[in-house]
Amino acid sequence: MASLSRHWPRVAVTLIPLLFTLMHASDVLRIGVLQRLDDIIYDARLRATVPRTLDDRIVIVDIDERSLAEVGRWPWGRNRLGQLVDEIFDGQKAALLGFDVVFAEADESSGLKRLRQLAQTELRDQPGFAERLNQIQGSLDYDATFAKSLEKRPVVMGYYFTSDRDGRTSGTLPAPVMQKQALLGRQIKFTSWNGFGSNIDQLAKSAPMAGFFNSITEGDGVVRSVPLLAEYNGEYYEPLSLAMFRMLAGLPKVEPGFPQERFLARNYPRLESILLRQSDKTLAIPVDDRVAALVPFRGSGGVSGGSFRYLSAADVLAKRVPPGALANKIVLLGTTAPGLLDLRVTPVGETYPGVETHANVISGFLDGKVFVKPDYAM
Repeated sequence: MASLSRHWPRVAVTLIPLLFTLMHASDVLRIGVLQRLDDIIYDARLRATVPRTLDDRIVIVDIDERSLAEVGRWPWGRNRLGQLVDEIFDGQKAALLGFDVVFAEADESSGLKRLRQLAQTELRDQPGFAERLNQIQGSLDYDATFAKSLEKRPVVMGYYFTSDRDGRTSGTLPAPVMQKQALLGRQIKFTSWNGFGSNIDQLAKSAPMAGFFNSITEGDGVVRSVPLLAEYNGEYYEPLSLAMFRMLAGLPKVEPGFPQERFLARNYPRLESILLRQSDKTLAIPVDDRVAALVPFRGSGGVSGGSFRYLSAADVLAKRVPPGALANKIVLLGTTAPGLLDLRVTPVGETYPGVETHANVISGFLDGKVFVKPDYAM
């Protein structure tokens, strides 16, 4: 006791930080400074270990600034997009196409809606007008043209979830991949939203497979993870990357992977993985306590980043890309144009293309390299 009384300031200096660290690790008291320190160390380790190699299996068709200058400002007419889809599959022989864009409103750029109004009002009595309109309206219905190009092709559409007070929705959601009863009453901390912006019904019917392109932005504004399942209205939906991977794999069913009895995780109340089950084969993809996975970044990102091949959408549309250049490739259609606002802050770059985030996750799925913080990490 005499020794303790002499040294109590040193003991306190040691025990107080230790106490706060243990409270942080056990989630009793979250300390922002410790979390930020952990993030800084993770980001530095990630930048030091990224492979910086090209994954030639995945190609990004880029709506870049040159495409906008050549084809026109975004959004493009759906007739042009139909031509682009036809070229990607018929001319280039791609294996799969995913859209990192959403088509939430009808395309009225052809003027067809106005012509139909004129046929019923001012030009109702104009000889031959209604007959001629009936003849050409098929070519002026750009949404129908685009929908026809999507039909019966390996296409995964994109959409996004939102959270606001009104819970606004637009478009048509795809079918959920998992129902609440599959969780057997467990309370899992899914990323959850109350609204969405999805594709118009005409396009959703032609290409019913879709995935959300939301990521998880941490408190410091950096994207490190993506949800592999997210909750909306009591049902569970998959991201664009997982939807594309499942289409490649023959659409296995999605099931929850509950923890097995093992050291340090015996009473873990959350999901350990999500299971992709098909016939007698099962693939387990590990998830963290938010049912998310860390993005396995390959490099600094962008056209010059060297992780994935980029092709200008204008070049593909104009058929300047040699036929078959995308043969058997996984293609993502997205944008690097700053004005289209799909650039994100990540550990490997402060203006990282959002479309390449999906490419990294798909690459990780293909290689079996999906990284998470396990339940005992803290």
